[in-house]
Amino acid sequence: MRGAVFTLLLGLACSFPAFGQDPVHSPGNADWAPNLEEARQRAAAQKKFLFVEFGSRDCRECIRMDNSLYRAFDFEALLVPMVPVKVSLDSEEGEALARKHGIRQAPAVIVKSPEGRLVVVSDGFSNPQDFYSHIRKEMDTYNALARKVETQDVAKLPAAEALDTGRELYQRGDPGSAIPRLRRAIAAPGGKPSERDEAREILAAAELDSGDVKSSRQTINRLIETTKDSDRRERAEIFRAQIPLAENKPEEAYALFQKFEKDHPDSKYVAQVRAIRERLGPGIPKP
Repeated sequence: MRGAVFTLLLGLACSFPAFGQDPVHSPGNADWAPNLEEARQRAAAQKKFLFVEFGSRDCRECIRMDNSLYRAFDFEALLVPMVPVKVSLDSEEGEALARKHGIRQAPAVIVKSPEGRLVVVSDGFSNPQDFYSHIRKEMDTYNALARKVETQDVAKLPAAEALDTGRELYQRGDPGSAIPRLRRAIAAPGGKPSERDEAREILAAAELDSGDVKSSRQTINRLIETTKDSDRRERAEIFRAQIPLAENKPEEAYALFQKFEKDHPDSKYVAQVRAIRERLGPGIPKP
């Protein structure tokens, strides 16, 4: 219902500045949160989307974005179901969040659902028309996914649908909702070996992200034992080598990376593995 209201607002909104009306007291006349943590808390409590706008000290395009968007009724309508916050790419938290979502420049925007799923990434800014078109398209895509997730009976899903939904939920940063669907993709009757392999590969990552190290190790070991895809097996071995890092066991990780180089000297991943091993730091014996 929330997504339908949002789409309707965007459809009715015009893109002309609200001249002749009361002065704009804040961007979009919205109540912007003072920092990212408070914005997250408000969004969760109010069951609203989180709107994060990235800026930077030397961003000339940010000024143009402000002038183009902030007085437009479209922007005011956009923020109705959202809690907005500004984050600087020059700050530590801004840099970390930008790196996580592949933001390379300001101005940029991400939108997250009340559940914390990634809904929109708008990296850079050209003009208001492109901005709103991108936002609408991505919101429509997300709303379709949200409706599907709400109506799914996970225990009865076909393998392909369970994998597709689980993959997208994980990519959107919701491992908790992805995990049961990925497990269903593995167990569903009639599933293809390639579907089970991919489901295990993503599941191991989702379990590790959720803090379930034991299950992640079991899942990835099972993939290594069963897959017939040599490239996927190599990726799985690299992932397995990284699991000890989550347990603060760099020596074990180092040994597994070293073993990979020995077992797969001609692998296309050798240079990547060697670079990771060499970054593990002092105190670990070199060969």
